[in-house]
Amino acid sequence: MKKLPSPILGQITAFTISTPSLERSLAFYQMLGYAEVMRADWPFPWIQVSDGVVLIMLREGKEPYMALTYYIKDAAKVVKMLEGRGIQFMEKAKPKDMVKRYLFRSPDGVNISLVGITDGFSQPKGPGMLQMAQEDYFRPEKYVNQVAGLYGEYAHPVKDLKASIAFWELLGFQPVSEFTSPYPWAILSDGLAVVGLHQSGHFDRPAITYFAADMRQKIAKLKAAGLSDYTEQGPSNIVVHTPEGQQVFLFQLGQEPAESKPVAIAQVVLETERLLLKEITPEIMTQVFTQLSDAEAMAFLGLTDAADLELEKGYYRQGLSWYRASSKNFILFGKESGERLGRVGFHTWYQLHARAEIGYDLAEAHMRQGYMAEALAEVIRYGFEEMKLNRIEALVGPGNVPSLKLMERFGFTKEGVLRSHYFKNGKMEDSVCFGLLRDEYKQKGQT
Repeated sequence: MKKLPSPILGQITAFTISTPSLERSLAFYQMLGYAEVMRADWPFPWIQVSDGVVLIMLREGKEPYMALTYYIKDAAKVVKMLEGRGIQFMEKAKPKDMVKRYLFRSPDGVNISLVGITDGFSQPKGPGMLQMAQEDYFRPEKYVNQVAGLYGEYAHPVKDLKASIAFWELLGFQPVSEFTSPYPWAILSDGLAVVGLHQSGHFDRPAITYFAADMRQKIAKLKAAGLSDYTEQGPSNIVVHTPEGQQVFLFQLGQEPAESKPVAIAQVVLETERLLLKEITPEIMTQVFTQLSDAEAMAFLGLTDAADLELEKGYYRQGLSWYRASSKNFILFGKESGERLGRVGFHTWYQLHARAEIGYDLAEAHMRQGYMAEALAEVIRYGFEEMKLNRIEALVGPGNVPSLKLMERFGFTKEGVLRSHYFKNGKMEDSVCFGLLRDEYKQKGQT
């Protein structure tokens, strides 16, 4: 990331845009991922909005107007410096003006204003394109504005790129990059604002410009949210026409990834009256973590928290028994709600010996509603009939009364106690060993 200069025009920068309807413009920018920051009626009605990177000052006015604005403590001092560099001001503050405002234009007609700083104003903290690490450009989750994407530049057409660069250098801007294809253009910054100078006839007035690696999806969501006034420039690029007669560019960043077909993962799904039990095996987990995106993996596993996904990935990487050893587990989902309720299944499955240990867990919010008894009945049936098990084992803590009752309910035989068998709550505890044989299961008529 190139070191940027320190700004000389002011401490805060914003786009000042006049609008005949403050509320309509507010609603429009909110659709693009902005939020209201503050508002007032003095010295004219205005609303300030920000997306965390860009600051926009919406001011009431009938005539279309847009300016790159700097808020500064000592505007007169900066004006004197700029005049010494040959900058000619179109408007200058008068001694009696409560708000000191100065206006000049670039050779290409871009309005630039200097305004005395107002109490309560502050520069947004979020990073734009120049402040971000380049590897994060293609990580949409890193974008401050999740709706429009990554703020890139205040783009505007210029007649002579070299002459325009020379002008902006007088204002403390430095070239960050310069290109000759597909036409001469450059990106400049003063450490606060970013301008894109484009020697091109592709557009005729300035535009706030956003880029995103997933711009096609962002555009689709905006259209679904009601965005209607735009011009398409391909499936992943649009020019948005604002209520004030301005424009915003939403452009694809880099080459759009080839559209991929959804990954189909085959799995057994068991069904009970209230539950769907979806199979999880070591092979399935490998597919989940190597072929699916994080969002797809969370949906497949029924997770709603990214931290839970990281926990599952940790289990997988560490090679815990239910992922590395032979196993067959099932995630419990509510049939109507689709909510993940818990897990049940077989681990330490010894196929040669036709035996496996059964285990389960249930989210506390869903306990004492009969879900686990309902799930166990189907999983035990599946174990004996489909997996051809001869023996199902269970190890239960001696104080786990609900599980002890479940073992009794399903006809498991208590076979003994394994002393100091597992570590829990800072100490070693015993396990009560239970077993159920295929013949016993059949005799009890549970088939």
